[in-house]
Amino acid sequence: MFTTGDKLLNMMKEEEVSIMELSRMSGVPERTIMDILAGIREPELGVVCRIADGLGICVHELRADEEQYAISVQKDTLAKLIVVSEINGVELEELIHTILEKGIEENGFYE
Repeated sequence: MFTTGDKLLNMMKEEEVSIMELSRMSGVPERTIMDILAGIREPELGVVCRIADGLGICVHELRADEEQYAISVQKDTLAKLIVVSEINGVELEELIHTILEKGIEENGFYE
């Protein structure tokens, strides 16, 4: 999963644009750009639009991949999931996604 900061950093490397240059081109303060690159915060839409305009790209190219939400899981359940993922050679996120997808299909919530 790539954040807006990850995508912005990649775009800046491709275009060989420094933070100072991007700030000048977009009108967004250097400090704000550094915070976005560091992942301290996801920028507001207006800021992303100004940065995209400065780079001459579509704002969607800087959009974070997807949101993630935290849920509490009992420690023993998490430990079992980790063991199963290790045994099967599958990343934990992929295993959880598969489990959720199958559960949704079996309960009739998935077409």
